[in-house]
Amino acid sequence: MPAYDVCYLDSMIQKSRYLFKLIARNCEDVFGVIRDYMKGEYRERMDGGNPLYLNKTPKQILGSLGIRIRDEDGISEDYDEFILEWMADIYTYMQWKCNLPSMDIVGKIPPEELYLKYHPLHEASVENGVGKLREIYFREDCVGRDGSIPDKDVKRMILESYDLVTGKKNKVSERRE
Repeated sequence: MPAYDVCYLDSMIQKSRYLFKLIARNCEDVFGVIRDYMKGEYRERMDGGNPLYLNKTPKQILGSLGIRIRDEDGISEDYDEFILEWMADIYTYMQWKCNLPSMDIVGKIPPEELYLKYHPLHEASVENGVGKLREIYFREDCVGRDGSIPDKDVKRMILESYDLVTGKKNKVSERRE
């Protein structure tokens, strides 16, 4: 059962996308701030479907984290904002669809790791990408309809992925067997 009513999903996705871009433009520790947000009180209340928090703006959310927005800052030179938008989609949809606490999601799939998963997963739909990530990181919660455990090749393919831009192998340690 989804975490909150579907009428909030699109605005949550749009809000999360903008939030992650603002974080990249205004913070040095982008992944640390994303982690703090996902583990914070605002996000916890959003996860619970509290309309007061589901309707907060990205600037209000950053303000709650003690981050001041510098409007003059342009596009991030250090992080690909398109990948950050994809990450926001994945985190938001996974939390909504699977009704998992955001702090659990970011605990098992840290932002640094999810950023590197873009190239093997970005061509899949968000729903399919979330499914693959659940198979890998939430294995104990993700048994197939026939009672089978997902194929280890899926996990291996994502963990041994290559960056399509640089051609270099992604440096991601295996989380668990």
